[in-house]
Amino acid sequence: MIYLLAFISILLGAVAQYFLKMGMTNWVLKGSVGEMLRLLFHNYYLWSGILCYGVSMLFWLYVLSRMELSKAYPMVSLGYVITLLIGYFLLNEPLSYPKVIGIVLIVAGVCFIARG
Repeated sequence: MIYLLAFISILLGAVAQYFLKMGMTNWVLKGSVGEMLRLLFHNYYLWSGILCYGVSMLFWLYVLSRMELSKAYPMVSLGYVITLLIGYFLLNEPLSYPKVIGIVLIVAGVCFIARG
């Protein structure tokens, strides 16, 4: 159960990155400071990303209260894998052989640490 909660926390962090990317993609640094702030405050992607990070943090705090730090923290690297997949499937970012090899190495490392 604790591993599932850790995964949910990591997944929410990766989804937060997607929302922040979407929110900042069309945001332009022009106009007055007030106009830029108004646009930021009405940016629902940005707020969705912040909300995902907040919920992710709550899950993560619970995970840290129940799991060894030396096992929990390396699992955060799975966020790189999820973020790369989100970029590939939702943002049409390229997926190269070095990226795939990196994903395999990250997952293998997390599996080794979780067993130890």
